[in-house]
Amino acid sequence: MSTVDTPHEDYAIELPDWRKIEHITRLRMLDSYLIELNPHDTSEENRARNRAYKQRAIFYAIAAQTVQGMLGTMFRRDPKLSLPTVLEYMERNADGAGVSLYQQSQGLCDDVIRKSRAGLYVSFPPTEGAVSMRDMVEGRYVATIQRLEPEQVINWRTETRGSQTRLKFVIIREYREKTDQYTTDEYMTLRELYLDDEGVYQERHWSDEGGALRVVEEITPTDAAGQVWYEIPFIFVGAENNDPVVDRPVLLPLVDINIGHYRNSADWEDSVWYVGQAQPWMSGVTESYLEMLKEQGMYVGSRNLLAVPEGGVFQFAAPPPNSIVRQAMQDKVEMMLQLGARLMQPGSAAKTATEVAGIREAQHSILSLIAANASEAYTQALQWAGRYMGVGDGEMDAIDYQINQDFVSPDATPQDIQAMVAGFVQGSIPISDYVRYMQRIGRFDGERSAEEYADMLETGGLPNAD
Repeated sequence: MSTVDTPHEDYAIELPDWRKIEHITRLRMLDSYLIELNPHDTSEENRARNRAYKQRAIFYAIAAQTVQGMLGTMFRRDPKLSLPTVLEYMERNADGAGVSLYQQSQGLCDDVIRKSRAGLYVSFPPTEGAVSMRDMVEGRYVATIQRLEPEQVINWRTETRGSQTRLKFVIIREYREKTDQYTTDEYMTLRELYLDDEGVYQERHWSDEGGALRVVEEITPTDAAGQVWYEIPFIFVGAENNDPVVDRPVLLPLVDINIGHYRNSADWEDSVWYVGQAQPWMSGVTESYLEMLKEQGMYVGSRNLLAVPEGGVFQFAAPPPNSIVRQAMQDKVEMMLQLGARLMQPGSAAKTATEVAGIREAQHSILSLIAANASEAYTQALQWAGRYMGVGDGEMDAIDYQINQDFVSPDATPQDIQAMVAGFVQGSIPISDYVRYMQRIGRFDGERSAEEYADMLETGGLPNAD
């Protein structure tokens, strides 16, 4: 029989991969991904060999570096934000704990890059009666946006009413600490967001403090006008789209190869250690001579002169290390570099019927899709926050949050620019496309809108391409 803490079937399937990605990209529990040597041998000698085998392995953190590089590329330009006055506090404190909207969106994009899933939940503190505008402006009662990692959202369901499919419920798991004078205990809480039989949004809070799950609070959230909600102010964010369906982690192939490279590294370092130390040997010596060496102590190296009997040979043997393992490591590095580049590599999809030398093509990549999905999710979350804070319909439409999606500037030749200018002058290319292209190649100010440039054109002040 299922209970409120029963995970969604897709959650249970994806959780092991999320944990693996977390370990590899955060450089945690790395030894657990190395193979045990001779696992049937339980002797202390074999355990010591396995400890040395793991200690010598070198982890090449290319998956973690790829994530950092992608995140840096996404936020090399500050996101564009448009907010009404009552929501301006979000720039400094989006979650009520002092995390700015900019910082929080970086964390969310980091989750989606690594695991292709995250969530945003908008809430307002429970109050008795109406909240004054002064309370809101001074920050005593404000809406907040909470970023949720994929592991926190353990269950969800959707329902279809007419032509619309919407969330029926979402279960969010959190852990809190209870501290006394000397110790700290951790206990689980569940936040159950659901629509009741009338379609009204409700919250039920659970806690297992004391050892058993029980309901500790039930509330019916209302907006600034005192109206109930008929939707759950929660949105999933994915690498493909923002629906509840779990997207497979786009970073998983890179992580799996990174693990394979780590295992090859362990074999390589073990091989180098095993054969990299020269083994001295002698030929043409008698057993009595060897006994004499043992009695007197034998130095290998330049510290002492060692006499070798007539006809004897003293040499060092050092076989080459395992070149097969080294080649496997090099191949995996190449594969990882290719996979990392592919996540950012643009593809092409024509947006309009008119094209000029491929200039009017929309560039898409995994990274640009993540940026677009995160931008859409934050815009929606800010609008929900606006409803909690009493933002009017006119101002609501102006709320917007856009993360940079233009990662690679095109290589524009003078002929390309000339063709674009000619198409614009002849009227075959609209000013919006002309302005966007000139911004991408750095000829126009990237902060100005196409509408601003259109106004400048009417007054004869539009920049040229020189």
